[in-house]
Amino acid sequence: MSDDDAFDQRLVKRAAAYAKLYPSIHDRLKAAYDSGNPMARQVARALGVALERSAGAREQHLRDVHSLSPQETRILLHLVDGGSVATCADELGVAESTVRSHLKSIFAKTGVRRQAQLRDLLPGR
Repeated sequence: MSDDDAFDQRLVKRAAAYAKLYPSIHDRLKAAYDSGNPMARQVARALGVALERSAGAREQHLRDVHSLSPQETRILLHLVDGGSVATCADELGVAESTVRSHLKSIFAKTGVRRQAQLRDLLPGR
């Protein structure tokens, strides 16, 4: 592993932790990038890449370990990240009953019985 790869891995971990504490980071990164400042653009681009890698790793882990479908994965991550069934349904453009149906499937595939336990399915918890 090169020094750049090690730095990237540390950046991914820090960005993921930061995004959990500061959910509006994506909007802030866009504003920094749009400011035109070259240094702000470079930092925003690096953090954006790190956040995308982190999100992709979470999704892949859930699919590999628990055999979740892409839609089930999106629903699980939305709920784990503090969303509700109602906001998830709105974001995905489906009925709340559809989200609840997917949630039942998630529970069956993972062995989890409560929404509060979903967070334990993610690595590093």
